[in-house]
Amino acid sequence: MAESLPRLTGLGFSVPANIRTNNDPIFDYLQAHGGGGDLFQGYNQRRILAPGEDLMTMMLPAAQNALSDAGLFASDIDLLIGMGSISPYATPNELCLLHQLLGLPESCPVVPLNREFSGFNCGVLMADALIRVGRAKNVLVVAGANWTRHVSYQTPQSISAGDAAGAAVVSLSSDGSRWTLLDDFSITQTKFYGTMFMQGDAVKPIPPQAGPLFTDSYFHITEAGIETYKQFGIVTAPSAISRVLERNGLTGADVAMTAHQSSSVLLDAWVKLINPAQLLSTITIFANMTGATIPVNLAWAPANDPVTPDYLVCLALGPEAHADAMLLKREPI
Repeated sequence: MAESLPRLTGLGFSVPANIRTNNDPIFDYLQAHGGGGDLFQGYNQRRILAPGEDLMTMMLPAAQNALSDAGLFASDIDLLIGMGSISPYATPNELCLLHQLLGLPESCPVVPLNREFSGFNCGVLMADALIRVGRAKNVLVVAGANWTRHVSYQTPQSISAGDAAGAAVVSLSSDGSRWTLLDDFSITQTKFYGTMFMQGDAVKPIPPQAGPLFTDSYFHITEAGIETYKQFGIVTAPSAISRVLERNGLTGADVAMTAHQSSSVLLDAWVKLINPAQLLSTITIFANMTGATIPVNLAWAPANDPVTPDYLVCLALGPEAHADAMLLKREPI
């Protein structure tokens, strides 16, 4: 019997049924003007929400699947952490609706994490700490992303967008086959703040005397943001993995890796540097699921690409910019 530790006792994910391929007409403008350029590459398919579907279409079943995998009921959860991105309201976050639809107890608080792309890593870190000090018992961490509705299809990054949700239950457990958080290392360089962001654009009102009008929020990458992508994303971000491995006496040969998958350009650069024993990636079939990528990959893996090493590093990025490397461990199988 392994030591009783906070572990990922349940995993779940959900993706929409609709598949968008690279030759979808929505990409016609982009393909006529250079496609994804030299940065946004590596996708064959991505899942997209259909009309009438929304974040709850994915987040609710992902959370239910995680609860089922953990053998728990909604009434057992005493903390809900995560993010629905992009929520229909600036505040409160859609995570609050998930609380309602799951039927979580009134005593279970909702803690939305506005840490785009890496909220799952942050949620697991918080859950682990709170359980260790006795402030929580069963924590549900959920990340959902509907970014196919929040990109301009005249921008290169739009070709990468996919919708998905992933979830994990973190609880005290002596089941050594379940992942536990061993370490975490983050790099934050906020000098890049404002180079990548989500907002609507002002448009000229018709008639002119009408009030100001704005487009829906969508993801912007400025010219400086492209340099951020190359400089921070390709060069700096993987050093978070190097640092957390070094701190724990490990090398790439000891670990599997899953990571933010906005482009195969990034993944290929990171694999070349880290040389992991296994790369867990769904970029060709699910594309860039933004903040949902890591929990989806963790939940997808057992039935589709089982992780073989007993260490797993999860690299998440953020647009301001930050990189977070979460190191998970399990007992030898």
